[in-house]
Amino acid sequence: MSHTFTSRSGRELDAQVGIVGTGTMGSMLAWQLARRGVQVLAFEQFSPGHDRGAVGGETRLFRLAYAEGHQYVPLLRDSLRLWRELEEEAGANILAQCGGLTIGDSGSDYIAGLLANARDTDVPVAVLSTAEVAERYPQHGLLDGEIAVLDEQAGYLRCEQAVLSATRVAERSGVEVLRYTEVTELVEDGDSVLVRTADGSSYRVGQVVVAAGSWSARFLPDELAGVVQSRRVLLSWFGTDDIDAYRPDRFPIFIHHGGGRHVYGMPTVDGVMVKIAGAVAAHPVPAPEAVQPRHSAAEIREVADAVGKFLPGLDPEPIRTDAFTDLYTTDERPLVGRVGERTVVTTGHSGRGFKYAPGVAAVVADVLSGNDDPRYDFMSPKRF
Repeated sequence: MSHTFTSRSGRELDAQVGIVGTGTMGSMLAWQLARRGVQVLAFEQFSPGHDRGAVGGETRLFRLAYAEGHQYVPLLRDSLRLWRELEEEAGANILAQCGGLTIGDSGSDYIAGLLANARDTDVPVAVLSTAEVAERYPQHGLLDGEIAVLDEQAGYLRCEQAVLSATRVAERSGVEVLRYTEVTELVEDGDSVLVRTADGSSYRVGQVVVAAGSWSARFLPDELAGVVQSRRVLLSWFGTDDIDAYRPDRFPIFIHHGGGRHVYGMPTVDGVMVKIAGAVAAHPVPAPEAVQPRHSAAEIREVADAVGKFLPGLDPEPIRTDAFTDLYTTDERPLVGRVGERTVVTTGHSGRGFKYAPGVAAVVADVLSGNDDPRYDFMSPKRF
C-alpha cells in the first residue's frame, strides 16, 4: 500500500478516510467520497454484498410519500437523484419505479400521517377507495373501511446490485477495499485514527466512519451502547398460479397496516416468487452472528396467516425464507454524525435505511468535510 497523504503533524496516512463496513451505508459512502476526490480505505469483514448483514434479500422498498416523518423527504429526493446517477455510472439497473400502495383504515393515524406528510412536502399521491383498489389491484384483500394511498414515484431497489455497483464504481475511482478484514479496534490518536484488524495489522487514517450495521455496536461510545439493539428481520417468498398478476406493471410495492397486522411486499423480480415481509416483527438477537436465517414453524404459520388474509392469490405457505440482522435504536431514528473528534457513525437505521442510503452518504461526506447540515440534526447521536 502506498502512502501519499500525511496528517497535519506530518504523520503518514494510509488514507484520508477509513470506512468500517462496505454494506449499504459503507458502499454508498465510498462511492460518494471517491466522487469528491477523497482517498478512502474501506474495511469489510466479509465481502461487499454478502448475505450476513442487512443487505440480502434481492429487493428493498423505495418511497417518497413517507409516514415516518417529513424530515426524511429531502434525503429521499436526493437519493432518487443519486440512485439514477449510480445506475448511469455503474451501467446497472437498480431502481424500478413501479409505484407503491399504502393500505390501511381511512381513519387510522398512519394513513392520516402519510397524507399530511405528503401534503406538507409536496409529494403527489392519489387516494383510492376500497372499490377502486378492488378494480385496479385485485391481488389485495382489504378489510372494511380500508383505503389505499398511491405514490407513483415509489418502487423497489435491487439491494445486492446497488451495493456491488457502488463498490465497483468506488474501486474504479481509487478506493481500496480490504475484503475479509475484520476491524477490532479504533483508536483516536491526535490528528489521526489508528485502525487495528483481527490479523494483527494496523492502519492510520485521518478520519474514520463506522458503517458496519449490527456490528457497529462494538465501536460506539459507552453512552450509546444502551440505545442500540441488533434485531432479526424475516423475509419470505411465495408462489402463485398466476405470476403475471404480480409483475411490476400490475403489482406495485405495498405496505398494508390493518387488523393489528403489518405486511409489506414487492412484485416478482424472477417471474416465480413474490416477496412478502413484516408479518413477524423484528426481534432482538444477542449478537449479529446469532441470526437464524430459517423460519420456525410458528413463524411460518404467522406469515402464512397474514398472506392468506391480505393476499389471497398467493400460495400461503412460503417456498423460501430468510432473515438478516440490522441495528435498531430506541427511537428508531438513525445515528448519523460525530461520536469523536475524528470518528463519524452512520448506523442504527432500524430496517429503513436502504431507500435513502445515497442521501445519507452525501450527508456523512459533508460531515467529514466540516459542513454539517442542520436539517439532519434529528439523526445526530447527540440527541442521546
